[in-house]
Amino acid sequence: MLKYFVSTHRTQGERDNDSNSVPGVELVDLASTCHDNPDSPICGCARSFVGFDTRQATTTAEIVESDMTPTEYVDRFYTMLLALRFQDTPQLRTDAANDAMELLRIAAQWPVGTVVERRGDEIRVRRFPDET
Repeated sequence: MLKYFVSTHRTQGERDNDSNSVPGVELVDLASTCHDNPDSPICGCARSFVGFDTRQATTTAEIVESDMTPTEYVDRFYTMLLALRFQDTPQLRTDAANDAMELLRIAAQWPVGTVVERRGDEIRVRRFPDET
């Protein structure tokens, strides 16, 4: 079974600057950042995850598990980059695989149902599954 991040509305509102524009549950990536201040009142990039399909942002993600394979996950990540009009090159394929595998490595640290938040370069637990 493979663990990975998806968007969630769970724990939204615990921070004043929480937001979730992702309409449902969707695989998420880390948003590109233009700065490292997760509390910036101007831009939320340093506190956001972004949906693979909708490209909408959320400040919370949840660890889920499915029978998706690592290869299928990397393919989904790569397809997302192509949809963003990145040029299909061997380097892009390598970078996509490395970035996707890093997200899987990070997600594997916590149990299914853990809600996390992003604070700049850190992914932090906001709530473990056994907490209410």
